[in-house]
Amino acid sequence: MKKTIFIAILACFASQIFAQRWNNNNGGDQTLFNRAHRIGFFGSPIVEYSNFKDNITTATGGGLALIAGDFFIGGYGLGTVDYGKIISDDFDRIEMGHGGFWLGFVTPQHEVVHFFSSVKAGWGAVNIDFDSEPDYEDTFFAVTPEAGLEVNVFRWFRVGGTVGYRFMNGLADNPSFNTKDFQTMTATLTFRFGLFGHRHDRWDD
Repeated sequence: MKKTIFIAILACFASQIFAQRWNNNNGGDQTLFNRAHRIGFFGSPIVEYSNFKDNITTATGGGLALIAGDFFIGGYGLGTVDYGKIISDDFDRIEMGHGGFWLGFVTPQHEVVHFFSSVKAGWGAVNIDFDSEPDYEDTFFAVTPEAGLEVNVFRWFRVGGTVGYRFMNGLADNPSFNTKDFQTMTATLTFRFGLFGHRHDRWDD
């Protein structure tokens, strides 16, 4: 858990460095087709790819957030959709889902392509049906820091691609799998639809 907190702190420091570097950018946001203005909120479908026992799995979900300058704060939810394709002779069914807080930093948003980072922190559960032993059910807490790039497509639509790592705490051991199998690198596509507002620099007043 200490390692998870340390990674989250590093992500915050990195966000501050980027904020200082790009703080002198002004005006509306450039997009592929027009210029955008932030108002302060968005909704977002999310697709997350991760690894489980050397197989790529997919989780889908979404989030909602309020924008405050280059930062946003909101909530998210994700659930696995294709653990079925990695079922072995030991597993009949395996499911995992989690949700909670979503914090992010995005800059310089007026550029067509710009830096995108976030941290998802939430609670979830794993459910596994076994053939020859009692079913497995357990809860966990997950923290997923991620960073990458985002593209302004329209003034109301942005697409981000990030890589990250999912840290988990609370899962009990089981003879059929290692709980660390659920802690893994992630690759995420984030589709943000919303009103992104006008950027005000500290010396604009």
